[in-house]
Amino acid sequence: MKAAMHTSIDYRQCAAGPRFPPPGSSALPDGGTVPSSASTPRKVLVVDDEPDLADLAGALFCGHGLDARIAHSAQEALAILGTDPEIDAVFSDVMMPGMNGLQLAETVRHLYPKVHIVLTTGFISPVLAETHSQHYPCVAKPYRIETVLALFRSRFRGQADS
Repeated sequence: MKAAMHTSIDYRQCAAGPRFPPPGSSALPDGGTVPSSASTPRKVLVVDDEPDLADLAGALFCGHGLDARIAHSAQEALAILGTDPEIDAVFSDVMMPGMNGLQLAETVRHLYPKVHIVLTTGFISPVLAETHSQHYPCVAKPYRIETVLALFRSRFRGQADS
C-alpha cells in the first residue's frame, strides 16, 4: 500500500523573486497588501485527486498571498486538518475516488465548523448532488482563481456579519 503524501507550500516561496512579504509584513512589493484574515482565508487546504490540478490551485492561492496545503484525497485532507489548526478554508474537487468532495465537505463542516468550504468540479451527477442536504459554493472547472477567492471572501464576510 502506498503511503499518503502531501505538500505544504510556503506562500513566500511560491514565485521566483521577492514578490511576497517577509513574515509579519502585510505589504507586497507591488504596493498591494496580503489579504486580511477577517475577510479572506489565510491558509487554504486544496484537495484534488489529480496532483497537477492540486499543485496548480495551490500555486494560484500562493500567488494571491495565501498559504496553501495540498491533499490528494479526502482522507488525507482530514488527516491534515487534524494536525494543522491554522487552516481556515478548504477548496476541494467533488469527484474523487473513495470519499467524494461533498462527503468531505459535510465531514469538515461537522468536525471543523469554522473552516469555510468551496467546491469545484468538471462534472457532478444530479443524483450525487441530491443526496446531500447542505449546499456549498461550487465553481465549475476550468475556473478563475479570482472567482474562488470572491466566494471565500463572501463566506468570511458572512461569518463576520453574524
